[in-house]
Amino acid sequence: MASVNKDSKGRWRVQFKIGRRHTLRLGRQITEKAANQVGRHIDSIMESRKHGLAFPADTAKWIERLPNELRLQLVQMEVIGDTGATTVQTLGAFLTDYLKSRTDLEPSTHCNLETAKRWLVKYFSWQREMTSITPGEADTYRIWLGTTGKQAPNTVKRLCGRAKQFFRAALRRRLIKENPFQDMKHLIVGASPLERVREINAETAQRVLDACPDPHWRAIFALARYGGLRVPSEICSLQWGDIDWNAGRFLVKIRKTKRYEGRETRWTPLFPELRRELEAWRQVAPKDREFILKAAVSPKSNLRTRLIKIVKRAGIKPWPKLYQNLRSTRSTELITQGFPAHVVAARLGHTVKVANAHYNQVTDEHFRRAVGADQKQEPPAHGAA
Repeated sequence: MASVNKDSKGRWRVQFKIGRRHTLRLGRQITEKAANQVGRHIDSIMESRKHGLAFPADTAKWIERLPNELRLQLVQMEVIGDTGATTVQTLGAFLTDYLKSRTDLEPSTHCNLETAKRWLVKYFSWQREMTSITPGEADTYRIWLGTTGKQAPNTVKRLCGRAKQFFRAALRRRLIKENPFQDMKHLIVGASPLERVREINAETAQRVLDACPDPHWRAIFALARYGGLRVPSEICSLQWGDIDWNAGRFLVKIRKTKRYEGRETRWTPLFPELRRELEAWRQVAPKDREFILKAAVSPKSNLRTRLIKIVKRAGIKPWPKLYQNLRSTRSTELITQGFPAHVVAARLGHTVKVANAHYNQVTDEHFRRAVGADQKQEPPAHGAA
């Protein structure tokens, strides 16, 4: 008889004897009911082989629909023969295998895909056969994310977009015949809602700079507000050697787009406001330090919480999308100053299309300019045609 139990780490396993003792490890993701069913089918196989009988119908069907990993283990243990039958890929097993294969991804991207994987497994279950998921269920999953899952609209779009990516990969591997998310529309995350867009003008920025506890934090804020850098991915990799003080520019390593040819780095002007803060920090920073910022600042650093405290110390209510609105303000500011949109996009490391959708704002300065231009025009004489 097969014995179904948990090992010392809480993972389900089935132990049985065919010639010698075998242990079939099922892991933590499987339920107790499913683990017992596996044990029952193994008992049926051993009993049928002992008496030279055909497998029971439900066991034969179970063997036909075994997922790849489990089938391989049973073949190796000589529980079943390798018939070369088409195997069924379960959702959890495929997603795990796919993420392991994506060694090209940045840690942050990998983390985002892991989150998408957890939501899919939570809704469809680990053992769900991928071929059985229909477009209708994909639509229901999207609704569930926004209702029971309580996810924001843009988060729902991202999660469904990543689900579409997963199933597209399965389709290319010939594991499924159709992508249930293929026809799902409106998965591109739109621009930030107007209530989350803020202009962090020069006056506000100076108040925050004055509230910073030291030159190190003044440099961090200046890099985000006046350099337009992404935080923390771009600022953490900056080195003193990346700054060309004479030419008035510095080299930024772009983690977000480095997989695209020609978009691994960009040169950004050493704007006067930024140069002043970097020079001040350079005066007190350890001379043997290679990186501009302290070693504690890494791609996984949470710099948001500290900046919120600094903003509050300045007597300002923290704005939403704390660092993105700094970058957004800088993009808008440079365009307002007369720099061509494609030049601003190149210096800040995005495209004009992305800038128009996610960064560029309509500010009070635009209205002031419009009103000022109108006031220079003489009003028409009374009764003029």
